[in-house]
Amino acid sequence: MSFFLLKSILALFFLASAVFAVTSMLTMMGKAEKKVSPKTLLNIHKISGRLFLMFLLPLLFLGMKHLVKIGDQASVRAVFHAVLALGLTAVFLLKVAIVKFYRQFLQFAPVMGLLVFGFAFVVFSISAGYYSVISLKTDPSPSQKAEIVFSKIIGNAEKGASFFNAKCLSCHYPDSEDKKLGPGLKGLFDMEELPHSGRPANVENVKRQLLQPALVMPAFTKLTEQELADLIAYLKTL
Repeated sequence: MSFFLLKSILALFFLASAVFAVTSMLTMMGKAEKKVSPKTLLNIHKISGRLFLMFLLPLLFLGMKHLVKIGDQASVRAVFHAVLALGLTAVFLLKVAIVKFYRQFLQFAPVMGLLVFGFAFVVFSISAGYYSVISLKTDPSPSQKAEIVFSKIIGNAEKGASFFNAKCLSCHYPDSEDKKLGPGLKGLFDMEELPHSGRPANVENVKRQLLQPALVMPAFTKLTEQELADLIAYLKTL
């Protein structure tokens, strides 16, 4: 299971718990006749809040770990996501502190609960929601069509090495996993997942990264099918 798929599954449960928490809170506060007793609603709210925290913490850990891993290659969307996630955590913990220890400010708890839900929805949308939309794309782009044709072409590793030295060496080490401007590519196809995209390290995903790169990397859309094949052949030797 890829990093982004795991994170997206956790995020779905995270958002669901936020929906239950805010719905139960609004129902308790509403003036209309309630079909569920206030005690039951309060229990639902408490359980939802605990589940929310249970999913928030691993998501925060995974997100920060990935952000540290990609460093200054992070996109604006990734940085914005991280800042919002930290803000969400701060507001949620402050709300918990008010409910548990500073009850003189209890009148602010509902507003903070709505803020938490708003943060949660936006954080989900720009991360798991974005990943889901991209993953569900069924209409192949021109570059994806090129990948399908390219799969039948045999690459020349020596020509791929020449291309790498001319176009890629300034950003990537071929003989090390250390970061240059981009990640080191030694043993690329032996990795479990690709450094930036988090997708499984296979030929199709490496081609996708070259043609439709994740994060800050130029797209090599003008490469011929043979040049792509040559470069892939060379990367397999690292």
